[in-house]
Amino acid sequence: MELKKLVLVTTVVAAITGLYGCGSDERATVNIDAQDNSTTNTSTGGGGDTGSTVNCPSEFSFLRQDVNGNDVCQLNASIMADATLTSDITWFLGGAVVVGNGNQQMSATDGTLAEDDTPVEEVTLTIQPGTSILADNGTFANLTITRGSNIIANGTASSPIVFSSEDAGFDGAGEWGGLIIHGYGLHNECRYIGDGGADEPTTDVACNVDAEGESGLAGGHDNTDDSGSLSYVVVTEGGYEFAVGNEINGISFVGVGNGTTVNNIQVNNNADDGVEFYGGSVNAKYLVLTGNQDDSIDWDEGYVGNIQYALVVQSSESNGNTIEADTFGSDRILSAPTIVNATFVGNGGKNTLHVLKAGSGGFIHNSIMTGASGTIENCVLLDGEDVVTNAQTGNIAYNNTIADCTNFEITDETGPVTATNLDTAESSPNLITGVAASLDTSYASTATEATGLTAIDFDMINTAFPGSKADGTFFDDTTYIGAIEPGSTPWYEGWIVEGSL
Repeated sequence: MELKKLVLVTTVVAAITGLYGCGSDERATVNIDAQDNSTTNTSTGGGGDTGSTVNCPSEFSFLRQDVNGNDVCQLNASIMADATLTSDITWFLGGAVVVGNGNQQMSATDGTLAEDDTPVEEVTLTIQPGTSILADNGTFANLTITRGSNIIANGTASSPIVFSSEDAGFDGAGEWGGLIIHGYGLHNECRYIGDGGADEPTTDVACNVDAEGESGLAGGHDNTDDSGSLSYVVVTEGGYEFAVGNEINGISFVGVGNGTTVNNIQVNNNADDGVEFYGGSVNAKYLVLTGNQDDSIDWDEGYVGNIQYALVVQSSESNGNTIEADTFGSDRILSAPTIVNATFVGNGGKNTLHVLKAGSGGFIHNSIMTGASGTIENCVLLDGEDVVTNAQTGNIAYNNTIADCTNFEITDETGPVTATNLDTAESSPNLITGVAASLDTSYASTATEATGLTAIDFDMINTAFPGSKADGTFFDDTTYIGAIEPGSTPWYEGWIVEGSL
């Protein structure tokens, strides 16, 4: 299936100004996918057509109908009741849209507002397969799901859900904001009382963390929290600079728990990071991160989730890394996610694939590290004494990994100075160096070393490496290295942005 945008310019300034308090004079209403929902401008004045229609839900604002009689509807700035975005309507983000009110100050009890001791509104936003959500071009238009609320966005391979800017094509960057999801997961900036730490937090102190993109407060006491489901979702052209030097990620997961389902996701051409995990423990499978201009995967502040099947191809215009990793906030909860079956392809201005800093841990298994033109200079930078210590004490490991780099490990990017804190049989068992990744056109490796492995025993891994929190029940058993199984049909085929790989 080929994703398409069909564009005709329309004027809807009156409706947008009323909903968000600001607007521009022209909007381009767009349809993505094979349905022809392109809009035609039937009004002759500058105020736009703000009539009503039976198809546009009453809680949203009708802009007009397209040439096929389908509606173009605008999401209100605040959504406080369950709603469904259907695929027969083109949906428009004219500014920041917030689902629920869980981004307000919370008491020590998750789900209870501090101001009046009342429960948060638990709102579910459902998005049907094949739905297009378009954002006001050149603005900080974004969608935030707050604590206690859910997003149920389950597309299919033949009908993905697509978030993009309103203009033609998918090759822009920084044209709108992004998707922000909050949860009640653990976060390093929360000061949990007692000795429970990440595994057994006490509940006698509130957790309210300033979240990404000025989206309010997030975090809590429950790493099993459920913020909903994302499946076959494409987020492209985001990363708008909402303050000087401050852009927004394609998808931000802030304190999101592992009750949330995330699979078959593409973040494409984001001007900031592709995905960023701020604490929490949300798991993810089948990620395609392409053309992002800062880091493709970023984790911070106590993130301990699991990721399998991640294809990361850095933008040629990027000055970021395929992974940037931190623990701070505080070091109360070590950031130590587990990634299995990933392919990391570096590009752009950086010659280092992974940067681990600010006390981070992390575990990489059955993965490939290489450059867009073959061997890249550095695989891993251990930035700081605390990270070096983590490498020496079982909080960082690279296992069954093809490291197609001149230097596997460095501790000084300006040198570089090669090091042997991580490059040991104990810290990086079965590390494969001196072997070309040899990626084919599907990004599967044709190297002999990429197949014939023994499936990983994660109980053994968690015993051997004290910092590993890998959930063996989440991972599929695989016997190959990389995001794509050699000789198979790529799992991303048919639903990502055409030409992004």
